[in-house]
Amino acid sequence: MSEAIDKEVDVIEQHTRRQGMRWTNQRRLIAKVALSHHVHFSAEELLELCRSEDRAISRATVYRTLAMMEAAGFVEGLDLGAGGKRYEHVLGHAHHDHMVCTACSKIIEFVDPALEARQEAVAAEHGFVIKSHSHKIYGLCAECAPAVPAAGTDAE
Repeated sequence: MSEAIDKEVDVIEQHTRRQGMRWTNQRRLIAKVALSHHVHFSAEELLELCRSEDRAISRATVYRTLAMMEAAGFVEGLDLGAGGKRYEHVLGHAHHDHMVCTACSKIIEFVDPALEARQEAVAAEHGFVIKSHSHKIYGLCAECAPAVPAAGTDAE
């Protein structure tokens, strides 16, 4: 485990203990694996990655730990619809937003300084102080858009 990931796992451990929850070797492994991958992953993919290191890790432990990490803001969940959800770790990473293809579930990350500035301006206009935000755009990616008929046309 890299030194940076060790520090991030320590942050999650401290948070977990402050919440009065147990910190186990299995939770440590789940956190380490989640923080070690820089792709969007499902809970089931995280479970399989963890089981490649410890066959005894239960599905329930992975789901509970992932839910705790999401609630604390260490990972972010992206709802793909139809019950699908993908996660990414955000602890120690720069903010970015997402576009999610509703046809193929492709996730495109983007940063738009003009959009960020506009959000800040709208918040200021209303006397609102932004603590955090998550911007997700759902639609069709470049590969899927041509395959879907435009609205208002006959699809014969």
